[in-house]
Amino acid sequence: MPETLELNVKATIENISQVTGNIEDFLRRKGFTDETVFDVRLAVDEAITNVIQHGYDGKEGLIQIRCEVSIKEIVLVVEDSAKPFNLSSVEEPRFSDSLEKRQIGGLGVYLIKKKMDQVTHEFKNGKNILTMKKRVATDEAF
Repeated sequence: MPETLELNVKATIENISQVTGNIEDFLRRKGFTDETVFDVRLAVDEAITNVIQHGYDGKEGLIQIRCEVSIKEIVLVVEDSAKPFNLSSVEEPRFSDSLEKRQIGGLGVYLIKKKMDQVTHEFKNGKNILTMKKRVATDEAF
């Protein structure tokens, strides 16, 4: 039976560590490996940082995070009412460019996609809904 952790926070930089800490504690209590916990924590950190910095642009807002775990996968859903976002419009970083030519930032979505097994986004009923899934070994947790 899946178990769920739900968090609702103001979209502020100060709340990122609270959110990631709560998710980390939840996953550790369920017995997930350090690597899995690290990957999920990084993905959530990047996702909500992007919502705060790019979605709300420093304006007030809320972020809802749901973390659902089962013996097969971890599903994270991040919802916000910030401006619409198009996941497919984010270009992959060009690592072949010299450091001087690279833009600052732009690695968040790349890291999320590398650490999670499936990443989807939709804008529905005035909300961005980012869903991230990570498969886990059946003997890893619970």
